[in-house]
Amino acid sequence: MSEALPAPSRSRATIRQTWMERLERFKNAQLSVVAFCRSEGISAHAFYYWKRQLASPTTPADDPPRLLPVRLSGPAAAVEVVLHTGTLLRLPPGCDLDFVRSLVETLGRLPC
Repeated sequence: MSEALPAPSRSRATIRQTWMERLERFKNAQLSVVAFCRSEGISAHAFYYWKRQLASPTTPADDPPRLLPVRLSGPAAAVEVVLHTGTLLRLPPGCDLDFVRSLVETLGRLPC
């Protein structure tokens, strides 16, 4: 019994070059896309995918990631809450919400 060997992995550049050559053969083949794909043993979906990828000036796989400039704004603004009693609470970002809940409950009670 013989074991199947794993297919050798190919680099992106090799795959890209293979498809460039394939698409060039298609230009000279004078076949329909379906007939050409059948002769090459590929799917029409793969054909159109690579045709679109190689038609663009660059392919995302070959582009290094771009770093975009980022400007950090100042600290987040405080949140202001006005209770029905007219009391104003100014809450800084990241404040303890359990404390705020108990404070609102205490300050929001109607006087007896």
